[in-house]
Amino acid sequence: MSRYDDPRWYEEQHGNSMPPQPPAYDDLNQLPPPPAQPGGMPGYPYAPAPYNPYQPYQQQPGVPQAGHQRPKRRNLGRIFAQALTLVALVVLAFFGGWFAHQLFGNSFSTPSSTDSRAYSNLIQQAWTVIDQHYVDRKAVDYKNMSYSAIRSMVDSLKDRGHTRFMTPEEVQSENQQLSGKFIGIGIYLHQDPKTKDLSIASTIPGAPAEGAGLKRGDILLSVNGQDVRGKDTTAVSQLIKGEAGTSVTIKVQRPGQNQPLTFKIERKEINVPNVILHYIPEEHVAHIQIVQFTNGVSDQLRDALQQAKDKGAKKYILDLRDNPGGYLNEATQIASMFVKSGNVLIEKDSSGRETPVPVTGSTIDTQSTLVVLINTNSASAAEIVTAALKDNNRAFVIGDPHTFGTGTVLQQYSLSDGSAILLGVQEWLTPKGKFIRDNGVEPNQVVKLPDSSAPLTPADENSGNYSLQKILSSGDTQLIAALKYLQNH
Repeated sequence: MSRYDDPRWYEEQHGNSMPPQPPAYDDLNQLPPPPAQPGGMPGYPYAPAPYNPYQPYQQQPGVPQAGHQRPKRRNLGRIFAQALTLVALVVLAFFGGWFAHQLFGNSFSTPSSTDSRAYSNLIQQAWTVIDQHYVDRKAVDYKNMSYSAIRSMVDSLKDRGHTRFMTPEEVQSENQQLSGKFIGIGIYLHQDPKTKDLSIASTIPGAPAEGAGLKRGDILLSVNGQDVRGKDTTAVSQLIKGEAGTSVTIKVQRPGQNQPLTFKIERKEINVPNVILHYIPEEHVAHIQIVQFTNGVSDQLRDALQQAKDKGAKKYILDLRDNPGGYLNEATQIASMFVKSGNVLIEKDSSGRETPVPVTGSTIDTQSTLVVLINTNSASAAEIVTAALKDNNRAFVIGDPHTFGTGTVLQQYSLSDGSAILLGVQEWLTPKGKFIRDNGVEPNQVVKLPDSSAPLTPADENSGNYSLQKILSSGDTQLIAALKYLQNH
């Protein structure tokens, strides 16, 4: 899955190209608008229209035009005196302005604004040249030119995997994903970094794929007759998507079987359970996975924690592996369930001003032993929660050497055709002030998962009726390390 997609989903905030407005959202899901938008940023007011020095002066209505009659002689002396005064004022103004510019120009000039105007004009010049003079008129695609230019501008910011441009279709998909609902068949894909084979990492419980018989580990061969071997997850996901009530045909190779299997599956609206619980009674341990920080996920976690306590859980594994992020306010609420006092993160704006974001005080469990599992795909809001629990000495973190490294708070700016720019408007730091972007969050204990293995999820454990012994022999070295830590603490 990709964030949303990244599945990044990501902590996002939404706004508009005018003052940022809370959108209806979000994909990957982002959607119905959450109580607070990702990032929690207030809307910016409109800026007044800039002064245009090239716009002709317009005479005010009611003021007569200057006449052309010759002035009367008795007024010549007065007119001559006024003219001299006017010339003197103009000269003084000119030299006064020149002197002020020489004296204060370096202090009060705004080179960034000047550069902005100059280079935006350069873009317009290039557009005009192409539009008016390129010989192959069929190749001049204004939409493609616009989108390519915007993508290049956004990519130049180097906010890897976070700040980005989205087409109208991608905006819709993103909004759908964070809403916790989407139309599809309900599978998560995993691509082997070496063979590039796409396999089913897991199926969503109760989704059409599970009902049709697709299983974890099935390798995708084709979608609707189109060969998908070697294609990336985003391209294949687009092939699988479609309208509710329509069908998609998927051919897979199941390990251990000689012949491929073909499944025709009807697409349906799926309510995604973004919090999944598996209870391990032998150890009184609850393995809880947060799939993504969608709208309302904190309520789902609260319910899962209560279910775990009712079953007898005394220790917890919070699994944030492959979690692409989502809403910042959901991350804040979840971290606050486990931390009594302190900060969830520190926001840093473009001027360097730092603003702590404290826990809410709505705690659920501040005492039970807690392990957080991460990998390099844990991003955005997942990193915020991990860092908050680690820096406040509330959890022991196990996993890959670092998380993804998305250290910006996003705000969505909608463009006129339904496309949008997700723009990093603030940096975020851990409660101890550590910079996250590009570096990620480091675990307390580094444990790598073998390339041949995928994370074992609570959904897998539930569907396979996993006992403690079966989990310990599963090959998920990170989950096994978490259980061993909990056995000793």
